Amino acid sequence: MKTTIRNRAAALGIATFAGLTGVGLATGPAMAADASGADSSSQSAASDVDTQSVYYPTDTVKYADELVRAWGQGATDRVEAFASPQVAEELAEHGDDNVTHWDRVGAEGAAGTTYVDYENTVTGEKMSLGVANEAVSNPDNEWGTPNGVHKVQFED
Repeated sequence: MKTTIRNRAAALGIATFAGLTGVGLATGPAMAADASGADSSSQSAASDVDTQSVYYPTDTVKYADELVRAWGQGATDRVEAFASPQVAEELAEHGDDNVTHWDRVGAEGAAGTTYVDYENTVTGEKMSLGVANEAVSNPDNEWGTPNGVHKVQFED
C-alpha cells in the first residue's frame, strides 16, 4: 500500500513539474516582457504567443542590434524577419567575412528613422542601419513588428 501511494505521489509530482515547465516554455517571451514592466496578465499577450514565434524589440536600437546578432550568427531566417527584403539581400551580398566583429558606435534619429551606426573592429568598415521608428516603437503592439530595418549603408 505504501509503495502505491509513493508511486502515485511521485507521478503526480512529475506531472506537476512537467506541466509547470511546459507553461514556462510556452510563455517565455511574455515572461520576458513582464520583466520590462509590461502587464503579462492580458489575454492578448497569451494569444500572441500562439500566433507569433519571433519577439521583436520595440526599442529601435535593440531592434538593430538583434539584426546584427542574427547576421553574425548566420541566422538567415532571423535576418529576413528583422530586415526588409532589400536590406536582407544587401547583407547577404556583403558577405560574412568578419561579420561577428561589429560594435555599435552610435545612434541618432531623423525624419521618422533611427540610424544605428556600427564599426567593424577588424576591418574598420562602418555600417549604418535605418530603423523605422513608428513601425518598431508601436505602443499598441508589445511584440514589435517584423521587417523594421529598411535601410543599410556601408562605408569604408
